[in-house]
Amino acid sequence: MLERFAAALLLAAAALPGMAADLPNHPFIHVSASADQYLMPDVGEIDIDLVSLEPDAELALRFINERLEASRALFAQHGVAPEDVFVQDVVRRPRKLDAAPDGQGQPMETRVSLHLTVRDLGQWTPLLRGLLVLKDVESLAVAFNRSDRDKIEAELLAQALAKARLKAQDIARGVGAKLGPATGVSLAPLKNLTQAMGLANDANARIPAGRRNKPHGEMALVQAMRLAQNVDVIYRIGAGK
Repeated sequence: MLERFAAALLLAAAALPGMAADLPNHPFIHVSASADQYLMPDVGEIDIDLVSLEPDAELALRFINERLEASRALFAQHGVAPEDVFVQDVVRRPRKLDAAPDGQGQPMETRVSLHLTVRDLGQWTPLLRGLLVLKDVESLAVAFNRSDRDKIEAELLAQALAKARLKAQDIARGVGAKLGPATGVSLAPLKNLTQAMGLANDANARIPAGRRNKPHGEMALVQAMRLAQNVDVIYRIGAGK
């Protein structure tokens, strides 16, 4: 199996002249590897919108300000510092979710978006439960992170590169060759190369990052997060073992 795989790689440039610009111009081994880790977060983030459907603009603004003050009091009660609460501008616009009744104009809404960072996750569950019972809150979304994420991702990158090299060494030994130096490294799939060789990764297998719009009951729980690092590496094939 290894011999057939390596032979296909060795003949790739000659077999696919139309893709020469996408393929290395030397005998090569192309490997993918990944490393991941599940761990508990130490930072949480929350996004919410406060909304008023009051048709009178002045009353709606007053209502939003009252909701803002109530929200800030809740945040302070659970240890969220004022500088960790970001409040966007208040906007007034046509309501997108509701159809206007016959013979009436389109309903208006007054909305303000808040983003807060929660650094004491011991307060996460009571804070979320407090938010979930507030009226006129929409678009609630949460995310978790690590304050040492850069360090963890650097360690995962080193692990993924080590796995890639071991995999490439096994392939080289299997075909009686020596593994040469790495000539290309990518943290994302090498799309032109993988497609040309018929080795394209399944995009659905990758876990996307982003905000978590989960059922409200789950949002109130601090949940483990997965950090992962993927690498694609091209190694030159040397002669002999």
